[in-house]
Amino acid sequence: MSATSKIFLARTSALFAAWCLLFIAPSARAQHFGVSAELSINQSIFLADEDMQVKVHVTNRSGQTLALGEGNDWLDVSIQGAEHYSPEKRGEIPLAGPFSLGTGMVATRRFNPAPYFDIRRPGRYTLNATVHIPQWNESVPCKPVTFTVIEGMPLPGLGALEFGLPVPPGVTNALPEIRRYALIKVAYQDELKLYFRLTDQNGQTLRCSQAGPMLSFSAPEAQIDHFNNLHVLWQTGAKDFTYLVFMPNGDLLVRETHVYTETRPRLQVNENGNVGVGGGVRLYNASDIPNSATEAARQ
Repeated sequence: MSATSKIFLARTSALFAAWCLLFIAPSARAQHFGVSAELSINQSIFLADEDMQVKVHVTNRSGQTLALGEGNDWLDVSIQGAEHYSPEKRGEIPLAGPFSLGTGMVATRRFNPAPYFDIRRPGRYTLNATVHIPQWNESVPCKPVTFTVIEGMPLPGLGALEFGLPVPPGVTNALPEIRRYALIKVAYQDELKLYFRLTDQNGQTLRCSQAGPMLSFSAPEAQIDHFNNLHVLWQTGAKDFTYLVFMPNGDLLVRETHVYTETRPRLQVNENGNVGVGGGVRLYNASDIPNSATEAARQ
């Protein structure tokens, strides 16, 4: 081999070694200082704007106590769609909250990225996150998680139930702020589910969550009471019906199960605008809201 060939080979080997270090070093360093992080997500399929429950788990085996959570920048979150689609970021996820993580310990923090990214476009997405450790000026990447966004179908007559919010005390002659409840049916991989969505007068989603499974022949009923709460009743089993009540801010106020007996459970409205379930028999469950054990003890 000539001297020129030997010099070329040596330079090529050095460049290749430097390239390997560039891409391998971060992973090797992350393992070296004994900190790892991973993401988990509550489900793999979401309706557009549905609330997401994401958890980041940070494990510390570094031999030192870590100080994390100072400001939002301790966790960098990004979402990437298929075919290089980047959803618009609407705002910063509230992640601040200082905490110490001792060696040998695992910390879990929860966040909901749905309100802060425009991920309404149907398709597959990848959620990435990186944990920043300021005392070392180092970062630990999390293994990404994937999820799919799908479209639903508003139920006929229940896709835009309007109501107005009360005006603040002392305000007169002001137009009310209009909001809309919607019940949406979603079919995916032989499963049928009912979703709840709350939007403002500009069509901006305020809350979106899964109400529960439904049968193909189920015809959900919905009524708004004099407090502007939304009452929903639909069939979820051969004789089982689920009853939910949502508040004007989207929070779930009531969850009950009613059973078809001699009569079928139905929503009833009295002359005062109060709404409740008539017919059938209530079945008490541990998942009831409010707690069913307390209610059953009173009866």
